[in-house]
Amino acid sequence: MDVEFHSNPNLEEDQIEVKVISARQTTNVNNLLSYIKNFDKKVDSLLPVKTEDRILTIKIEEIIKVEVEKTELSFYTTNAVIKTNGRLYQILEKLNNDFVQVSKHGIINLNYLESLEVGFTGNMIAKLAFKQKTDVSRRYLPELEKKLGL
Repeated sequence: MDVEFHSNPNLEEDQIEVKVISARQTTNVNNLLSYIKNFDKKVDSLLPVKTEDRILTIKIEEIIKVEVEKTELSFYTTNAVIKTNGRLYQILEKLNNDFVQVSKHGIINLNYLESLEVGFTGNMIAKLAFKQKTDVSRRYLPELEKKLGL
């Protein structure tokens, strides 16, 4: 990988322009683009969650999956299931690149993905660690495959 710096006096003082040039768009290119896009984002290791009677902090690395039913969010972690209210897309924005949406009602942590299997309806089923499962709809399968480098 070649890395070069070029000065451009036409840019503002705090403006940076990045170009990634490659023969084709590979997994490495996509990973680099993702890294660059998220470069200045603050990465939290804790996710605050407001429950009925208190505010909990969940270690992001311990989240296996997040599912929503109507407005009730369920966080499945390595040692508990935490329920709260909210929207799935808002949670996805707070999570890091280890997470991918697999259906309109579910997000998984790729670090806990053990396998993908074909389900009865033609959808895929993601088998996760700690005996967790979730449906992967056809609409979200290409993004999952892209994240897995397939």
